Order: sequence, then structure tokens, then C-alpha cells
Amino acid sequence: VVSTAVPQQAAFYPAVPSGTLIPTRSLGFDVGAHVYVLRLGPSRVGVGLELLRATGKTTVPTPVPPPGGASATPPAPQTRPDVTVTVRALAPQVSFNFGSADGWSYVSAGIGRAGVQATTSAFGSGSGTTAATTPEGTLESGALRSINFGGGARWFTNRHVAFSFDIRFHKVAGGGPVEVPATTLLAASAGMSFR
Repeated sequence: VVSTAVPQQAAFYPAVPSGTLIPTRSLGFDVGAHVYVLRLGPSRVGVGLELLRATGKTTVPTPVPPPGGASATPPAPQTRPDVTVTVRALAPQVSFNFGSADGWSYVSAGIGRAGVQATTSAFGSGSGTTAATTPEGTLESGALRSINFGGGARWFTNRHVAFSFDIRFHKVAGGGPVEVPATTLLAASAGMSFR
């Protein structure tokens, strides 16, 4: 399981009214594989690849009907959208691992690709004769260069299964088809490792 920060800059999102709530964190999965290729002094050097995908969502609260039953007038249209953000990263890594066969800590870094997709639900704007509905919108950053660096540890509870955690920064370059700014995302994951 992984929890990742999501970009807060407006350039990552379709046009929305001021005051729209956007997610600050996302939740998802992080899977990977590592191979330990050589010993270098007290450490083992490994190479690996991780895939991360996490989604965060904010929802506009539903108005509460008045006491005594439903109102005779229809509810006003939603004037702010729900926002869904998905962060994806493909993170190759070179790692330095310190410890024993029963558990070890590591530091690792690499250069890969990352992307952000933001979707907003339809929402109303204006009133009376000027009322309009803005349709659902999606903005995709494209696959941007991402430098990842971080560390973690694995503790084996038996010969093949370990508890693991990882703290990782993804420094995502700006650019892409919609010219998003550079951003840094912090991801924290915990789960199981197998060997």
C-alpha cells in the first residue's frame, strides 16, 4: 500500500472555480522487483524497478434536505466539481543494501517516468438565464522525467516473507503536452516483500 502526495499547482488541473477542493494525498499500490548483483564492501548493490499507481479524490458534500421532507424546489446545481487525481510512476533504481539475510536497510535512486491525470466532474456556473453547465474535464501531464531517491528496510519473518517499508521522493520535471511545472512528490509505502 502506498500513499503519495499529489501536485497542488493549478496547471495540473482542468479549469475549475476558485475554492475548489483538490486532494492532497492519494492511496494505491507500489510493486517492484530487485536483483542483487554484487557485493561492494559492507553493502550489496542491487538493481530494480518499481511501479506506482495511486488515486486521490475530493467530493463536494451533498446538500442536506430541510427538516420535514423534500423541498418543492429542485436542488441547485453543483457549483464546484468533484476532483480525482491519479499519480503514476515507473521508477528504475540502483540500491545499496546494508544488513544480513534476516533483514536489511537500503538507499536507492534512479531516473524514470511519472505522470499525473486529473479529472473534474461536471458543475454548474452562473444563475437564471446565464446558467450553464461545465462538462467533465480531464488533464493529462504526459510521461515526464522523474528522479526518484529514498530508502527503507525489509525484515524477514520467515525464509521467504518480509515486512517492508519505503520512503521515496519523486522529483518530476516540468513540461509535457500541457506544460505543467516541475514538482516533487513524497511517497510512503508499507507492505510485504518476497524472496
